[in-house]
Amino acid sequence: MIYKLFFILALIYAEQSNIEEVVEWQDTVQLNWSDFKGRPQNLGDVVALTSSGISFKFSIKEGNGQVVGFDTQVQAHFYPKRSWVHKKRSSDHILAHEQLHFDITELYARKFRKEITHLKISKDIKRDLNSLYERIIKDMTVEQSTYDIQTNHSRDAKAQFAWNKKISDALKVYNDYKNPNK
Repeated sequence: MIYKLFFILALIYAEQSNIEEVVEWQDTVQLNWSDFKGRPQNLGDVVALTSSGISFKFSIKEGNGQVVGFDTQVQAHFYPKRSWVHKKRSSDHILAHEQLHFDITELYARKFRKEITHLKISKDIKRDLNSLYERIIKDMTVEQSTYDIQTNHSRDAKAQFAWNKKISDALKVYNDYKNPNK
């Protein structure tokens, strides 16, 4: 059976994600097919579609008319109602491929958190945060696409194994930047 998997990157801010059901990334919880609650689309040999993204919000502290600090929240989310699967054609192998898309999203959330720690407090912090967010999303989108191309949407088992290790190792490198609320 030939199958393709697609990844959709949801680029929304935290305020929008509060409107819909989301699953936050956790290192102790893996996706299950029951998390894929969207209506399956008839797209030929497409078996599953995953929707995940990074949301963030921030607040700026001012004193004497100057920016004196800021706080941020960055989260990797999976969007159940935007994600779907043809259950009769699903497999554990395909689910693991989809999980790694979500893991890549978490990796870039961690990279975003790390880069935020290097930002200088200034009157331009809002612009700097938004620019950084846009760059992280762009880099993550390229990584997600590269993952699908190199694994042939999970069909290349050797490449899939290599990507599993690559992302697992990278998450460990950025372990200090896990979501502090989790």
